[in-house]
Amino acid sequence: MADIVHLRIEKVVHGGDGLARLPGADDRRQAVFVPFTLPGERVRVELGAQVRGRRAARLLEVLEPAPGRVEPRCEVFGRCGGCQLQHASAGLQLELKQAILLESLARLGGIVWEGGIAAHASPPWAYRNRIRVQAVPGVGVGYYERESRRLVPVAHCPIASPAVNQGLAGLAAAPPARREAIELAVDNDDQGLHATGPLEFAVAGHRYRVSSGAFFQANRFLAAELVAAVTGGVSGASALDLYSGVGLFALPLADAFARVEAVEGSPAAAADLRHNAQGRPIEVAAADALAYLRHRPVAPPDLLVADPPRAGLGPEVAAEILRHAPARLHLVSCDPATLARDLRSLTAGGYRLAELHLFDLFPQTAQIETLARLERIE
Repeated sequence: MADIVHLRIEKVVHGGDGLARLPGADDRRQAVFVPFTLPGERVRVELGAQVRGRRAARLLEVLEPAPGRVEPRCEVFGRCGGCQLQHASAGLQLELKQAILLESLARLGGIVWEGGIAAHASPPWAYRNRIRVQAVPGVGVGYYERESRRLVPVAHCPIASPAVNQGLAGLAAAPPARREAIELAVDNDDQGLHATGPLEFAVAGHRYRVSSGAFFQANRFLAAELVAAVTGGVSGASALDLYSGVGLFALPLADAFARVEAVEGSPAAAADLRHNAQGRPIEVAAADALAYLRHRPVAPPDLLVADPPRAGLGPEVAAEILRHAPARLHLVSCDPATLARDLRSLTAGGYRLAELHLFDLFPQTAQIETLARLERIE
């Protein structure tokens, strides 16, 4: 017989689940993670098995809804693994993400930040200029279910741009005959679907060639705001841009610094970076960030910008950054947990956190993009 209990949700944690605790007298009551719930809600759930020390539960009924609960816009929300927060209003989603960020910094990084967070909100729908769907013969085209490899057929995705949705509808009507992953992408003006060559993006007065396989920000509304926050308000003789991609930050940095080093390890992105950097004082290095720093002569740049993948800088790159001792360090992160770890290393090595920005690049999902601006302590 299923184990059905009533629980009170304490908070939403990194990943988007609500956290509750099983009733009992023990001060260390077992934590239970319940998806699609909000802080303060009283819910009826079916408890699942404990897996790797974590006990999940299936939401059966919301007995006392939170004030910020809304009706999800997508008909497959809850099955599709793409979104986790459509049941929360846009304003509440931003509040939840700020709380998750602060808790992650404190719990994992030992950083109690009281300086406020500059929040940058995106329009909540139709913002994605790129999606990746799966085609499964006999099933259709869509996304995988939450925590599974079963396909949820989708003909319309409310967080995707209008042109991307046109392409998705076409695939749904005439799905491919073989199993494959398909990327649908457009530029920031919602143009270029099914382009045979690279797309061209215009961001903050600069133009970028972006080839297939090269990373570029998928939110078509917030790219310019992100660039301004990362590169604005600083200038000098030299800047170092690690994990440069196609040069999203390197190009505007070249407007404010006499010399820019742009480092990118992906061959496809590095080729676009070289193309985009033509005619500017940018030295492009198609290299791994750690290898580049290890061989670079120690000459402290005025600014170091780093936008690493989800795994973050890691201890070795962080140690190399400390050795090169930039006057300012602007760190972009897509994972609060790895950001907390990296900031713990950097603040212990002589930097102080000066500004914290949260970019809601992916509304309706639990993803959090953060910019931490640090300054070297003399």
